[in-house]
Amino acid sequence: MGTIESGTKLIHAWADIVFKNFAINKTMSNVRQRRPIHTPQDDQIEDEDERRSRDSGFWTHAAFVGLLSALILTPVILIIIPSPIDPVSYSFKPRPELVGPLEPNSHLQKSEHIYEGQVLGPESIVVEGEHIYTGTLDGKILHIYKGQVQVLAKFGKEPCGGFDNEPTCGRPLGMRLDKNGYLYVIDTYLGLYQVNVATGDFVLLWPTTAEINGRASKFLNDLTIASDGMIYMTDSSAKWDRRHNRYCIFEGEATGRLISYDPITNTTKELASGLAFANGVQISRNEEYLLICETTWARIFKYHLKGPKKGTMEVFMDNLPGLPDNIRLSSAGGYWIGIATLRSKGYEFMANKPWLRKLVAKIISQETIIKLVPKYGLILEISSEGEIIRSLHDPTATKVPSVSEVEDKDGVLYLGSYFLPHMSRLYLGRLKT
Repeated sequence: MGTIESGTKLIHAWADIVFKNFAINKTMSNVRQRRPIHTPQDDQIEDEDERRSRDSGFWTHAAFVGLLSALILTPVILIIIPSPIDPVSYSFKPRPELVGPLEPNSHLQKSEHIYEGQVLGPESIVVEGEHIYTGTLDGKILHIYKGQVQVLAKFGKEPCGGFDNEPTCGRPLGMRLDKNGYLYVIDTYLGLYQVNVATGDFVLLWPTTAEINGRASKFLNDLTIASDGMIYMTDSSAKWDRRHNRYCIFEGEATGRLISYDPITNTTKELASGLAFANGVQISRNEEYLLICETTWARIFKYHLKGPKKGTMEVFMDNLPGLPDNIRLSSAGGYWIGIATLRSKGYEFMANKPWLRKLVAKIISQETIIKLVPKYGLILEISSEGEIIRSLHDPTATKVPSVSEVEDKDGVLYLGSYFLPHMSRLYLGRLKT
């Protein structure tokens, strides 16, 4: 606060000098323009052209001083005002060309919007038979059955809606059904919940305030469940919460981690750390490893659960064409990755220039940064070996501007979004390959 107050005082002091200078110059201008000898007619009549010239000179001078002040003050203010982020330097490999399995197409434009206006920000989606479950921006867990949307549960408290209310209202993110039919939901602010889908009753299993390896969970994000009931979760950042997720990416900090939760012993463990925005997580079909999306650096990690590499983590896929969000199983045997946004030249240009990102964050708000992020609809289907099988695009971003998650049920894709007021549904069988 001291730095900001000092900057404010400096601005006020400079403003006083500027306006006093205006006043002095106007007074001097009046003195210089007086005539040495006055007649009665001169006292009563002022030359209109001379008055206009004098006023014009004053305002020209005022404009010049104001412009000069702005030029001097702007760098001073930029130095004095602290940046909201403390960026780190990192680098990308050259972006992969959109050729081969990445060649642009219009497949996502063939999707249909469903439950328009009834689901706001369906980040994660679970489909079981005719039942659909999702969480929304206003803290609700929704149950959709035969087209009817109902509130199944709500963990937080009113009021909801808006930036300030989100931590107390709650924001459901990742969700899964276990083999017993219970819905497990991560509320990024409140913790890990178990929900009875028949009654809507819920239990808080692990609060975000409970410390794991010496720290609470700032940004719980996604989860996956093993057949023995073990739950694996991602905590995206130790510094930023969901509301500031753009700062988390823009800063480039790597404090994300992978956590396990044992429902039998009600204990947690930090399995891996040092991830730059740990996001979606998916256990493999043989349950030998986990795949974790690292959003900031556009890659996917593999964490080994079994075998000689048990407890170690390695890069599974690098240099993705966009920033990955959630990852889920595909009906073809691989995985689907939702892409939040396509990588851009501007984003990569600033990667190894932390000073520039620090400066930009002083000038441009997070809300403006969000608006400047280019929209491009993209999902990737990858093999269990980490090869891209195919990609589905909406280059115009008119139908699908961004995808948080892909839920694949027998070749029908349900596309999630962290901000849109609907889900999207795409029938793969209708696409021409």
